Amino acid sequence: MDARVEQRFQRIEALLHAMAERENQMEARSIEGLQRADEGLRRAERRMQISEARMDRADERMDRFDKQLQATRKLVEAGMKMLLRLGSQVQELTVNVNDLARTQKAFLRRPS
Repeated sequence: MDARVEQRFQRIEALLHAMAERENQMEARSIEGLQRADEGLRRAERRMQISEARMDRADERMDRFDKQLQATRKLVEAGMKMLLRLGSQVQELTVNVNDLARTQKAFLRRPS
């Protein structure tokens, strides 16, 4: 083979080799990028699971609080009804005591 053809062939071969090396490096970087992206997705998924668990616990606490609030509301309503009944009973007792006091005064004022 002619020396110029041989040199040209070697240059082409070197260029092809360099191109193949660059392609291998790009492929390696691409694979690394995909692996980093996958790891990022896994971390995001873990954070989402933790957040969902936290929200579930918050929902449970809210449900317990709602039940306690309803129980407290029922107690307050029952207490208000009792106070209303006691108020009317106190009024009746006051009327009875006043009547008794008038009767007693009238009895004591009566000549014996």
